[in-house]
Amino acid sequence: MYLVSAGQQADFLVLKKNQHTIKSFFAGSQVNFLAASTRYYGRIDAIQKDSVFLTEFDIRQMPTNLGVYVIDTVARYHVAFPYNQITAIAADRTGFSWSASGASLFGGGVLLTTIGAGTWLFTKPGTRYHASPSLVIGSAILGGFGYYLLRSHGDNFKIGSKYKLQYVRVSRATK
Repeated sequence: MYLVSAGQQADFLVLKKNQHTIKSFFAGSQVNFLAASTRYYGRIDAIQKDSVFLTEFDIRQMPTNLGVYVIDTVARYHVAFPYNQITAIAADRTGFSWSASGASLFGGGVLLTTIGAGTWLFTKPGTRYHASPSLVIGSAILGGFGYYLLRSHGDNFKIGSKYKLQYVRVSRATK
C-alpha cells in the first residue's frame, strides 16, 4: 500500500493582483527577486518564519586544460532575508520582449539624435555631412517612443498598491 500526499507541506509565498493569484513561490522554485536594492536569483531552499532562504549559484565560463571554455558553477551562496523586504519580482520571460525593444529604440534614438544634432549644428548647410532637422526630430521621437516602451512594459511585478506578496503559513511552529 502506497500513501501519496499531493498537498503543500511547507510555508509559501503568493503574488496577488486584485485578490487573484498570479504566481506561488515555494521550496524548490527558481526565483528572481529585488529586495533592498539587491537582485537575488536562485532556488528557494525554504520559507520559514516570514523569511526566505535562497541558494544563489555563481555560474561562469571557465577555460579547460584543452583551451576550450565550459560553463561551470564557481560558487554557491546561501542568502536569507525577510519576505517583506521584497520590493519586486521579475516576470518570467516568454515571447516578445517590449522592454528590450524599447531599450534598443531608446539607445538608437539617443545616438542618432546626438550625432544628427552635432552635424546639424557644426557643419555648413548643403555639405555632405549636414544632417537635416527632420532627421534630428525623427530620431528624437524614436528615442522618446523607445523610452515609453521601456518604462511602460517593465518585466517586474512591483510590490505595492497593484501587486501584493502574501505569506501563507502552513507548517506549525515547533517549541
